[in-house]
Amino acid sequence: MNKSMLISVVICSIATLTPANSSAALLASGDTIALAGTTVAMQPELAGTVILDSSIYDSVAPSGNNVFQVGIEVTNRVVRSTLDGSLIFAPRIVPTLNNTGGNFLIDRVVTDGFTDFTLDVNYRSDGLGDRGPNNASRSVSGDQLSFDFLFPLVVSNLFENPQEQSYFFSIHANATAYANTGSMSIFGRHLNYPGETFEFNYTGLAVPIVASAQVAEPIIRTLFFICLVCLLGFKNSQQ
Repeated sequence: MNKSMLISVVICSIATLTPANSSAALLASGDTIALAGTTVAMQPELAGTVILDSSIYDSVAPSGNNVFQVGIEVTNRVVRSTLDGSLIFAPRIVPTLNNTGGNFLIDRVVTDGFTDFTLDVNYRSDGLGDRGPNNASRSVSGDQLSFDFLFPLVVSNLFENPQEQSYFFSIHANATAYANTGSMSIFGRHLNYPGETFEFNYTGLAVPIVASAQVAEPIIRTLFFICLVCLLGFKNSQQ
């Protein structure tokens, strides 16, 4: 077998062993990746049980008059993977109000609180929503994630269409515990106020944390019994 044939065999073997339907998108610190969407069928590890499903709300008044507002709700969801017990953080952008005189466009979402966990980042195209972000970036520190909608979500005023919502984000972390200590900012534009950027701010977002080490109660009892026996043995040896 010559060198060219050997290389061909190796390449074919690697291609055969690599799942064709994998949509894993690992996001390392300091990197930017393109997002194409994923599903449970493509990534079975994303299937699991919802262990948190709450919402956070904020609004802005582009004109400065609080009577006329744009309101956006963030779904704060966490799923525990059936495969290995790891956590998938799945926020979703749900506009609920625009009684201003023009349309509002959502361009960017920034989250804080993901520290140095390994993250597989995408959005779920098999769930609720109309559009997902086109790319994701991670800060050098690893704590901040940014998602860009190159085709913005449109929040039409009053009862006009479209009223677009995002798909669920999919942030799969090598973590088994979480806390509502993260934050999110949403950045957008109002067509009646060109050149201005408006910011929504949310606290209490679920983010991964290091699980505290807990010693099972039977082990504690056993250790206590061993210590007691050793103490009594030492006491008897001194008599």
